[in-house]
Amino acid sequence: MNKKIVTLMVLGVTAVLTLIFLNQPSQAAPAAPTANTQSAIGSNLAGIADWSGEMPFLDVFKSARQWIPQCVQGSDPGCNDGGTAWDTGEFGLLDMDSDGWIRSLPAPGGATLYTRVSAVMLSNPDVPAGQYIVLYDGEGTIEYSLGAQKNVGLSAPGRDVIDVTPSNGLSLLTISSTDPGGTGNYIRNIRVILPGLETLAQTQRFNPAFLTTIANYRAIRFMDWGATNDNGQSDWGERPLPSHTTFATNGVPVEVMVELVNQLNADPWFTLPHQASDDYMTQYATLVRDTLNPQLQVYVEYSNEVWNDGFSQGGWVEAQGQAEWPSDPSSGFTKRMNWYGKRTAEMCDIWKTVWGTQSDRVVCVMASQAANSWTASEPLACPLWSGGPCVDHGIDASAIAPYFGGYLGTPGWESTLMGWTAEADGGMNSLFAELTNTAVPEALVWVTAHKTVADQNGLDLIAYEGGQHLTGVFGVENNDAVTTLFTTANRDARMGGLYTTYLDGWRQNGGQLFAHYLNADGFTKWGSWGALEYTNQGSSPKYDALMAFITANPCWWPGCTAVTLDQQVYLPVVIR
Repeated sequence: MNKKIVTLMVLGVTAVLTLIFLNQPSQAAPAAPTANTQSAIGSNLAGIADWSGEMPFLDVFKSARQWIPQCVQGSDPGCNDGGTAWDTGEFGLLDMDSDGWIRSLPAPGGATLYTRVSAVMLSNPDVPAGQYIVLYDGEGTIEYSLGAQKNVGLSAPGRDVIDVTPSNGLSLLTISSTDPGGTGNYIRNIRVILPGLETLAQTQRFNPAFLTTIANYRAIRFMDWGATNDNGQSDWGERPLPSHTTFATNGVPVEVMVELVNQLNADPWFTLPHQASDDYMTQYATLVRDTLNPQLQVYVEYSNEVWNDGFSQGGWVEAQGQAEWPSDPSSGFTKRMNWYGKRTAEMCDIWKTVWGTQSDRVVCVMASQAANSWTASEPLACPLWSGGPCVDHGIDASAIAPYFGGYLGTPGWESTLMGWTAEADGGMNSLFAELTNTAVPEALVWVTAHKTVADQNGLDLIAYEGGQHLTGVFGVENNDAVTTLFTTANRDARMGGLYTTYLDGWRQNGGQLFAHYLNADGFTKWGSWGALEYTNQGSSPKYDALMAFITANPCWWPGCTAVTLDQQVYLPVVIR
């Protein structure tokens, strides 16, 4: 599936109003194609979290941590006995409605320790300082502390003004009283709006600065937004909804993902939970079919990195394979990859059936380990399944994550890295020599091997993730000197040049769409994944290299810039 159909919209990519498709003739001449029309690069987004600097939503409470049950030491009876004032450990005892809003709080001295609940938000030091607006429905008392302080003079019931100072640490929002009259009018629908954007938030869900950073990406992969790794959802009723208090716990609703890509005119890339039932997949496919901009295509992938033992989905899929073929002498991993192929094939059949005459818009993806092309060829053939080969069930693309430099973070390299850090430049010359001469060429060898498998199966080769992989593992992450070496390298101008060489090699070796991992995320001992470290950073060696590559390398595969001129129009609507 090479085709990218470009939408010509009345509103361009910089518009900040939510867009919805209306099946009516357009009375205005279409605008120029959007900024990502010829882009060959996509991006993953960071998981939703209070510590993230990506800040995708105008309402930052959607990124807040789940409620923490708390008590007041020295005031609430028993608060010092068992549990702690910060977290009494009684989350399971909270009285919440179906969306997660607190309906009632117990009085001090009762059967529970907690008497209040708090939510952590805005804990990234790079979030904007200033006056945030807190809107809420219901009656009760909301308190603020640490990085957030209430401006009493500017606040009124239902609308608080808080002064946020990120340098003072995380911001804490506490409900100390709710529904005092016992009428059922408890505090709910809390929204915490970024400074200066209260009016915009009435019609727009997404942070304009965030939209700007991702405007040039051809596709958006929602693996982390969907909380895909270790996801236990199996029934459609278990999925997150737009009305839920926060998206940081169970992921972002598919409705919100579709809303984002419709606004960007970018193709969505969904990764479905590994335990998803057939009905879950059918409902998911139906919702996307009925709400996605009809000029876009959709990438669909079963789970994430099933080959990787670091995530629970790998073991779960292997157990399914063992149960399905108990008498086969193949290894457990072989059965894992065969069952992965089988379930991917079944997912593809479901999506293609649901989409019917529009099934050519569905790009069904089989993902595999970049360093091992067998993990692509085996599930595509899936010889253990009587319904195989799996590739014949509507699979369109083989996807890999050709990261470079991952081996440098292993214990076997630690002493070498420590020697480099003692050099006059802190090890930068030695590290970049290794990356240039060995790490990037190694990744491109993997690309070549997977291109062969893709060609043998008549598939496109795409990247579900990729970029640098400088992070310590197996204990090396705790070596501060190594972490400093890696984070410094990610901020070095030479990393931008290396990205250009790497992406040129991806193109020259037959790769097509490349979804970088990821858009904006802080650099820590767990990795320096972000092209940007936070949304408002604006520029960095990696991000600038990605943008320059998009400009210099219009997508090169057949049909990728095809344009259809239908008579459709997009108009703004209120999101609530």
